[in-house]
This record gives sequence, structure tokens and C-alpha cells, in this order.
Amino acid sequence: MMELAIVGGGPAGLSLAYFLRGSKINATVYEGLSDVGLKPCAWGVMKGIEDYLPIPKEAIISEIKGFRIYLDGKLLYDIKGREILGYIVNKPKFLRILGEKVDLRLNSKVIEKDGKILVNDKEIEADKVIYANGHYSFKGEYAIPAIQYITDYKIDPEIVEMYFFSDLLGYGWVFPEEDGSKIGIGGYADVNFLKERLKSLVKGKIKAFQGAKVADYGVIEDRLSNGNYIGEALGTVYAVTGEGIRPSIISAKIMADSLLNNKDFSKEFKKSKLYWSLQIHAKVIRDSKKKGTQSIKGLERVLLKTPPELVLKFALGDFTKIDLLKIFGRMII
Repeated sequence: MMELAIVGGGPAGLSLAYFLRGSKINATVYEGLSDVGLKPCAWGVMKGIEDYLPIPKEAIISEIKGFRIYLDGKLLYDIKGREILGYIVNKPKFLRILGEKVDLRLNSKVIEKDGKILVNDKEIEADKVIYANGHYSFKGEYAIPAIQYITDYKIDPEIVEMYFFSDLLGYGWVFPEEDGSKIGIGGYADVNFLKERLKSLVKGKIKAFQGAKVADYGVIEDRLSNGNYIGEALGTVYAVTGEGIRPSIISAKIMADSLLNNKDFSKEFKKSKLYWSLQIHAKVIRDSKKKGTQSIKGLERVLLKTPPELVLKFALGDFTKIDLLKIFGRMII
């Protein structure tokens, strides 16, 4: 029996342990905090997650069936259908339920020292360590700031709102929450600029303010070569949309399959559509950053003039090279 230590009890770490249940690998998840799901985020998950993990009904706040997109305060799209596009989940509840199905140990800080693995300064036996400790594990250059308010503003629970600005590579959002809305913004700017932009979006009575870093770099290649990282710690966040929960879970599935079949995770990951689509998102952002404000405006014009169904495919990472040609022409391929 192989002993596996997983550092981090977020979507990637808990999913990896879940996928390894009942196998030849005994996985233990070590979470340094007192609970799971404490990192602030908007709790949005695009469709497709249910292909990998069951989503407990009690963790679903709402099913998303539509979206509104604004540019500089002007409504461009207001689309709603019958198809489920994604979910708003209570992330802490979702992760707690997942954590009940695996060996999860809270308040457990892991360090490697002199070739030994220490949990709360006590050595443990483990044949392998996998790092799933998110943005806490890397430098700021791989992440951007995101802030949000929790308010009592009531929005249609089946709708999400996205706000784009001509002078910001990033976007704002209004997402439904159990007792109101999460109203936030993230992007390539300092926090004071983001707070100023956010003022125009805030509605209702403010109940809380939150801030966090979000990975935006794309897959971190040296960590992929190392073979011991998954989830946001590896860079599995779609840089254009900021979606991280679903791709983190998919990365955990690739790692689980690699471990169980004695395959090289790095090679398996590079063969996946996830790797390619994450890198395309990262390239779009890198190209826009290099070219400055005019490129930011150009990127948003391109995305906002593209048919919504094609934008959705791009957001989901479920696009092809032909789709990219339709959206961006030859500048991405």
C-alpha cells in the first residue's frame, strides 16, 4: 500500500483523495486551516463538474441558466434559456461533504525538511507528497488581486452578471448567493483601482468584504515537470474567466489516473484538453498585457461581438482551433 500525503484541503486535494478511495493508494489530506473552503471566491462552477464528482443537492445554491454582460455600464447581452450553464455552490459545504468521504485532517501544517515530511513538527511516513495548496504556494507574480462584497441585494438566482471596462484587463461580477449577492471585481490593477471601479456595481446593504489572490499565469511549467502539484498550485485556473474549481478537480482526476496506472503525470497532463485550453487562456491574457490599453479594448470588443454560444465554449475551455479562428482570427493559433 502506497502512502500519499496531500497538502491542501481545497477542491484539488480533496478530489484527489476521493478519486483514490478504495485503491492501492492510501491518501491523507492535510489542511493547514481549521476548516475547508475558507478562501473567498464567487462560488461559481461551470457545467461539466458533475462528470467527475457528484454535486450534493444541499451544496447547490442555484442553477445558472443565463447571463448579462455589460461594457462600461451598458448592457450588451441579456440571455437566458432552459439549459444549465453552471452552478453557484456553497463551496465550504461542498468541500465539507467531500471531506467526510476521505481522510481529512484539519489544522495540519506540512513542511518538508532534510528529506523528512513533518506535520505540525512531527514526522510522518509518506511515499509521496502532492501539493494542492493553491495560490499560497507561489509568489505574487503568478496571481492577481480580486475583491468582493457580500450584500443583501437580490438578483435572479438563475442569472450571473459580468461587467467589463475599457480600461481594465479583468471584470466585475454579481453572482447570486444564499441571502443576497456576491459583488466583486478582479484584474490587472492595484486594489485601490479595483475598489474604485467596484463602487459603481455595489447594490444593497454590505454584510462583508473579502479579498484574495487568483492564479492567472496558466500552467506553471516547472511545477508540471516536477509532477507533484495539482490545482491552483499548478496554475489550473482559466486566466480569462478566473474559473478554478472545475479545472482543479479535472487536474486531480488526471493525477489519480496517473498514480493508479503508473504513468507520468506531466506527460498525461500535457496530452489533456485541459492543459491546452488553460494555456490558450493564458496566452490571450499575456498578449493583451504586452500591448497595453488598446489591446484590452480590442480583446473585449472581440469577445463581446462574438456569438454568445461561442463565448461560452471559450469560457468553458471546450473550444477547438476552428472556434479560436472564428473568435480571434490567426492571432492566437
